[in-house]
Amino acid sequence: MAHFLYLGSYTQKGREGLVAEGGSRRREAVEGLIRSVGGRLVYFSFAIGEHDLVVIIDVPDTAAALVAPLIVGSLGVANITTVSLLDPSTLDDVAARVNRASYRPPRGS
Repeated sequence: MAHFLYLGSYTQKGREGLVAEGGSRRREAVEGLIRSVGGRLVYFSFAIGEHDLVVIIDVPDTAAALVAPLIVGSLGVANITTVSLLDPSTLDDVAARVNRASYRPPRGS
C-alpha cells in the first residue's frame, strides 16, 4: 500500500455544498470514495489558509490515488493537489542505489 497526501481547495460550488451538508458528511463521503478504490482514509482535516482540506490516504497504487482528485475535479467542487508520501525505508533504498550508481559528467564540468 502507498500513502498519498491530498491538499484541497474548495471552489464556490464546493463551499456551498460544505455549508449545506457540514464537515462530518464531507468526511464520510471522502472516506467512502477512498474505500471504493480499495484504500483507507488515514487522516482528514479541514484547514484555514491556502488549502481548505488536508487528507492522507493509504491505497494499493498510484492509479487508485488519482481516482479521487479526478472525480472531485471533474465535478467542479475542489482542486486537489496530490503528493506521494515516502516512508524512511524507501529513502534507505534510494540512498543505497545512489551509492551503487555510477555516472560520468560531461567533459568540462
